[in-house]
Amino acid sequence: MYTLSNIFIYPIKGCAGISLESAEVLDRGLQYDRRWMLVDDSGQFISQRSHPQLALFETAIIDEWLFVSYEDDTHQVPLKDVGEDHRQVVVWDDTLKAYIANAEDSKWFSDRLGMTVTLVSMHKDSHRPVDPRFSVSQKEEVSFADGYPFLILGHASMNLLNEKVTGEALLIDRFRPNLVFEGGTPHVEDTWRSFSVGEVAFHGVKPCARCQVTTINQQTGAQGKEPLLSLAKYRKLGNKVLFGQNCLLETGGTIKVGDQIVVATQGEPPLPMVE
Repeated sequence: MYTLSNIFIYPIKGCAGISLESAEVLDRGLQYDRRWMLVDDSGQFISQRSHPQLALFETAIIDEWLFVSYEDDTHQVPLKDVGEDHRQVVVWDDTLKAYIANAEDSKWFSDRLGMTVTLVSMHKDSHRPVDPRFSVSQKEEVSFADGYPFLILGHASMNLLNEKVTGEALLIDRFRPNLVFEGGTPHVEDTWRSFSVGEVAFHGVKPCARCQVTTINQQTGAQGKEPLLSLAKYRKLGNKVLFGQNCLLETGGTIKVGDQIVVATQGEPPLPMVE
C-alpha cells in the first residue's frame, strides 16, 4: 500500500517551498506551484544553479498574498496579477509571455540578490507544452517548472540514498518533489505509468534527471558533492543521474496528505532496482 505523506509547492521558481496538507491539482501543476519566476535583464530565468542563495528565500501563502522572507525581512506579493504589463521570458528552450510584477516587488529581490532581476508571473495567454516525446495527449502544458508539472518521490528511495551518502543524511527538500509517499521499495515510482492519488489520476512519463541543485543545502545555501557523488554509482543512465518520476495529469481535483495511491499500470524501470 502506498500513502501520500507530503505535498510541496514552490511558488517562485528556485526559492524555498511550502509544505501543504492539501492542494488543488491543475493541468500545469499544483495550484501556485512555479507560477512566479525571477528573470535577468535579458528575460532569462535565474535559479539555484547560478544563485544558490535563492534557497534561503522562504515562502508562505496567507489569504490573498504570497509572503517571501529573506534573513530578517519579509515582502508580500499579491496572488492576483496587478495590471497587464508583460514581457517575453525564457525558460530553457521555451520563450513565453509573462506578467511583470510591481516595480517594488522586483526591487526587493534585486536588492537582496545584488543584481537587477524582475519578478514575473505566468500569463493567462501563455502556453508552454511539455516535451512532445513524453506527452500522453500532446496537449499537456507546464508552468515555469523545468519541464513537467509534477514530480513524485518515495521515502524508500530517499532512505536508500541516505544509506549510501558520505556524511550527514540529506533532506528530501534537495530534490524539490511535489508529491512524496510512504510504502513500497526504493524507486518503485520509476515503474508507475498510470496511478491515482485519492481521486486524482496521473501518468508517470519520465524519470527526473538531477542537476547540481541537489548538492545545495536548502537550509544554508552551502554547496557540496552529495548526493550526485553517491547517486552516480547506482542511478546513472548514460550521462544522467535519475531520481524521482516526472508526471502528467489525467484528471484533476484535490489531493490531501493521507490519500491512498493506487497504481493501475506499471512498466519496466529505467535502471535495475536496488534493495
